[in-house]
Amino acid sequence: MLLTAAVTKEEIVALVDALTPLRITIDEKRGRSITLGRPRLELVPNAGIRLRGDARLTWDVAGVAIPVTLKSWQVLLVPRVSTRGKSRVLSFEPIIEELDLKGMPGFLDDKIARATADGIAQNRERLAFDFAAKLSRQFKLPTKIGGGAFALAAIDGAVSVSQEDVKLTLRFEALVERSAPRSQRAPRSQRAPTSRRAPMSERRA
Repeated sequence: MLLTAAVTKEEIVALVDALTPLRITIDEKRGRSITLGRPRLELVPNAGIRLRGDARLTWDVAGVAIPVTLKSWQVLLVPRVSTRGKSRVLSFEPIIEELDLKGMPGFLDDKIARATADGIAQNRERLAFDFAAKLSRQFKLPTKIGGGAFALAAIDGAVSVSQEDVKLTLRFEALVERSAPRSQRAPRSQRAPTSRRAPMSERRA
């Protein structure tokens, strides 16, 4: 069974607006962080979701906090369905396309660029939706129709991007497990005996 859900560009913009400004800790011990402002969003067909905007960094050098302003940054979030452990998830791989660090000293330029990329990469787990775990369900069936359980499991999916929306197509597998008929159940005499303490008269003998 296939189920397709489409998220429009307007809905994604509303979600991004709710999540930003976003502060990402780069190095907690050194007090280094980056705050991404509210970005502009573009859907790139067959590629992903492109975000661009400005940002502020707090960069500690020799115990002195130096505020840094990025005139522009651009990140492409590439959606893909992948396996994590035993589950299938929808994840968004962040690819940094641009970091405008003009005006920064040369010895800080590369360090800030690498640290920013690492900081964003460390937040990949937040950009994932475990649809297999969230959407799989199991229901008990009434005894009037034989009992048992009905399971609906999301086992795979595919994602596509157009200029208007992001579509996620999920494949579900249905399974019915019936309870064993009463005639096939082991009689009480054949079931494993329970432990029983001997009477006092037997223990004294």
